[in-house]
Amino acid sequence: MRRKDYIKRRPVKIVLRQLAQVQIGYQARRRIEPDPRGVCRVIQIKDLNDQGELHTEGLCRITPESNYGRYQVHLGDVLFLSRGNRNFATPLNVILANTIAAGYFFILKLDSPTVLPDYLAWYINSAPAQQFIKNVARGTHMPIVPKSAFEDLEVDVPDIRTQEVIVELDRLSKRERSLLQKLEQRRNELIRACCLQAAKQKRGRRSPWSR
Repeated sequence: MRRKDYIKRRPVKIVLRQLAQVQIGYQARRRIEPDPRGVCRVIQIKDLNDQGELHTEGLCRITPESNYGRYQVHLGDVLFLSRGNRNFATPLNVILANTIAAGYFFILKLDSPTVLPDYLAWYINSAPAQQFIKNVARGTHMPIVPKSAFEDLEVDVPDIRTQEVIVELDRLSKRERSLLQKLEQRRNELIRACCLQAAKQKRGRRSPWSR
């Protein structure tokens, strides 16, 4: 590879504020209460699983107290959980009509074509970014990541093809972990069933495991 090609493809560091607009989610004055006749749906922490994946079937409807247009999320946005001890990011890969994000999320709306939403979410969840986030968080019981500090996060941005490869490898890794967890669960269930069956053997009957 020629030197100029290497320089062209070398990742560059870009601060987050230059890649995306960071919008704080909908700030409700009171606890969010479901309203079957609500004008929009809202994404809450309960709608994301332990892997940070969004499940849209459980989104509840609400009637916001103010204009909710600025809090709406769209395909290609990235959500970042700014409060608590697990500050993860998740890309929105589905079309969501009339849907907003709760106030403890930052809504990242990408401005730059040089970064993919899935890659940006992956990078925010990576160890270097998480260490930065931990360092700037404020509070102990319920840490909060300040928006101004979060926007200063430096993101390593390689070329689009490299981003696609990283995202796909991460997807396959998550898939592998999920399958291994299911396999472990099934194995444990089988062992417990065998143990229960052995425990139910009639008294005086020789155990199938005895010599």
